[in-house]
Amino acid sequence: MIKDLSGAGRLEAKADILVIGGGTTGLLVSVWLAEAGHDVICLESGGFHQNAEEHPLNEVVHLKSIYDGAAHGRFRCIGGTSTRWGGALIPFQNEDLEMAKWPVTMEDLRPFIPLVENVFGLAQGGYELADLSSTTHTARLAKWPPFKKRNVYNLTRDRLEILPNLEVWLNATVTDFSLDRSMLRKITAKTLSGDELSVSADRYIISAGAIETTRLALLMDAQHEGIISVRSPELGRNFCDHLSTPVGEIVASAFSELNQHVGFRFEKNGTMRNLRFELGSDTDLRAKIRPSFAHIAFETDGKGGFDVLRGVFRSLQKRRLPAASDIVGLVRTAPWLVRATWSRYYRKRLLFPDGAKLPVHMVIEQEPITENRISLSSDRRDAFGNPLAVISWEVTERDKQNLTRSVDAFEAMWGKLSLSAITRFRRMGAGQAEAALARGGGIYHPTGSTRMAATEKEGVVDADLRVFTVPNVQLLSTSVLPTGGGANPTMMLLLLAARCVSQIGRKDVTANAEG
Repeated sequence: MIKDLSGAGRLEAKADILVIGGGTTGLLVSVWLAEAGHDVICLESGGFHQNAEEHPLNEVVHLKSIYDGAAHGRFRCIGGTSTRWGGALIPFQNEDLEMAKWPVTMEDLRPFIPLVENVFGLAQGGYELADLSSTTHTARLAKWPPFKKRNVYNLTRDRLEILPNLEVWLNATVTDFSLDRSMLRKITAKTLSGDELSVSADRYIISAGAIETTRLALLMDAQHEGIISVRSPELGRNFCDHLSTPVGEIVASAFSELNQHVGFRFEKNGTMRNLRFELGSDTDLRAKIRPSFAHIAFETDGKGGFDVLRGVFRSLQKRRLPAASDIVGLVRTAPWLVRATWSRYYRKRLLFPDGAKLPVHMVIEQEPITENRISLSSDRRDAFGNPLAVISWEVTERDKQNLTRSVDAFEAMWGKLSLSAITRFRRMGAGQAEAALARGGGIYHPTGSTRMAATEKEGVVDADLRVFTVPNVQLLSTSVLPTGGGANPTMMLLLLAARCVSQIGRKDVTANAEG
């Protein structure tokens, strides 16, 4: 059941489990837990839609460089970021976790891959592509859900309407935490018009996105005399993101043949696959280069058939009708659309747009350092009177060196592929990519600021995502990932979410009856 706190007055409620955040992960976890018999309340700070690209409650204070992901790529509404995201899902390689000494392994998480794939309608099967792999790099194919299965609210709407033990409250922004003896006992959520909902629960899961989850953990800490940071000094620190920049382009003598090898792939159920080159699992390069991946994109003038088609699908993802200009554009670009349709269904590939350039983007794991951090402002407040998040972040010289090494390795690898017979990699001039990297603001894959670890001195949460010093609170956002790894982080978060729900298990109704 979905309710709106706006205009509801002052209320109190109880639940077995309270989930803070009704976005990509929080909404799924709420449904899964309710299906397991738990009484669940989910609090979402936004409403049904976020029409603007930025939300006023996402305001932060920037120190050092501007972190673009603070304002962009964050959405306060039911479904959260899934109302906009592309949805590339791919698990990390084992070595990404092992070399960074994560307290969990892929063996812990791999059993949940089929569940996540099923939720998003992904085709079953592996992620490696042996034909284009080499001694130094593994070619892998991420899976993109069909457009109709990217918005998590659309995926869960039927269950939200019929589960009697699940309430999702909209426009409910968490502002206060009440603790007793190192246990969270109650939270308070408010609206800007003064409505208030106080919820008591046995267990709390904060799944509000990396930056907001970190800010809420810092707020809890500040309201209770450093209950987290006194024993877990890494709270807020090691904030990092994937860093991405174009590093050159692929020049092809056989455009159509290259399209067949590296273009987006379609599978029977509508799953899309895109190719990337990650460091191989057993390459010696892993001792010298941080995890990274290279992918081949395409650039257009913004007016072609692909651009029009993308605009139509993005409107549908937001649950809106396409704009009139998009409909006119479909008619104007009909010749390319006919050829693209043939390529889609006969060759199972997304046709490169006419005249497109093929830039190579290198995405590297930013090195976690304690100086890159999230903290609370001492003088800037949000509309509820709570401190804004302060993000102190920058790209370092070490990051630029890691980029150079990653491009060196890719260039050497590409020259040995069979594709080098019909292509060449034209690298950007010396220092150009590194300069562009330093000007960039991340790619909205924030990690590290509430990292999981083996001990409370090394991190904020344990391997089961429980806050070391407040054990009935779990944090469930990419902020718990100790490092960014060599792939998009969303699949790893979803696997952690599925594991979390599995560990909680079904509600023991017999124990309650006997009590």
